[in-house]
Order: sequence, then C-alpha cells, then structure tokens
Amino acid sequence: MSISGGKTADLRKSLRYAEAEIDHAGPGARVRCVLVLLIAGTALHLSSPAASSFGSDFMMRGPVTELGDPDRKDSLETSSARVALLGLIRMYQRFVSPVGGVDRCGFRPNCSRYGYQAIKEQGPLMGIVMIGDRQTRCNIFKEPGPDYPLLPNGKLYDPVANNLLFEK
Repeated sequence: MSISGGKTADLRKSLRYAEAEIDHAGPGARVRCVLVLLIAGTALHLSSPAASSFGSDFMMRGPVTELGDPDRKDSLETSSARVALLGLIRMYQRFVSPVGGVDRCGFRPNCSRYGYQAIKEQGPLMGIVMIGDRQTRCNIFKEPGPDYPLLPNGKLYDPVANNLLFEK
C-alpha cells in the first residue's frame, strides 16, 4: 500500500466516524453542520486577501496602451542607465512596495508605474525629471480637478502622457 493510499484510508475512516456522530445527534444535525460549514467557508473566503481587491483598481485595469512611436519595434535596450533605472524600479515594485500594503498611492498609475513609464518612454534624464515633478504633486492635499479627474475607485488619474515636459 502506498503512502497516499494510507492517507486516503485514514480520511475515509475519519469521515465515517464524523457521519456516525452526526447521525447519532439527530435528524437536524446534518443541516446544522452544513450551515455552519457554509458560513465558516464564506467567512474564510471573505477574509482572504483576494476579497479585499474586489472593486479596487486591480479589477478595473483596462487594456495597456503604449505611448510613443507606433512604428518603432521593441528591441533590446542599449542604454545602460535606462536598464539600471528600470531594474531598480522593478526591484522596488516587487520587493519593497508590497511590504507597506496594497493600493496606497492616491494616483493612477501609481508612482512607481509612472516612473517606469516615464523612463521607458522619455529616457533616463527626462524620466528622472518627470518622476521628481510627480513626487512634488503626490500628496494628500491634492484634490480632483481639470488636471486630475477622479476615477470610480477614488484615485486621481495622472498619466505620463499628460505630463510631458517636451514633445519629441
């Protein structure tokens, strides 16, 4: 007999014992047991991290639109400064940002995504200037207006394309 076969036999024995206990408790015990399990399963599901993302911008993401020259083909990056900065931003997004909790930024796209897009589309020098400009605007006192429309999730919309300092 394999290990999994032994575990299956133990599980079947436990289930038979539980059924015998329910049958001994009376005819309504099975219904009460199912209701308790249903309520406990629902509470466990709603307390999971995935349930907190319901209705957030995570669920509202639309198609990704790329800015820049549509005729330009994606090729290997040759700028070492751009590769280094994009790598640092990706490392921050993957390891540092999740530590403080999800969905902290009041803007969409969030500041690290904005910086990544700015450096990728405008280059390292202009990208750093645009990141600095965005960081001066990213505060709790910013309110919706003509420059920052309010999204349905309560975040302010401020894309890279609206903040180009110089047109290419």
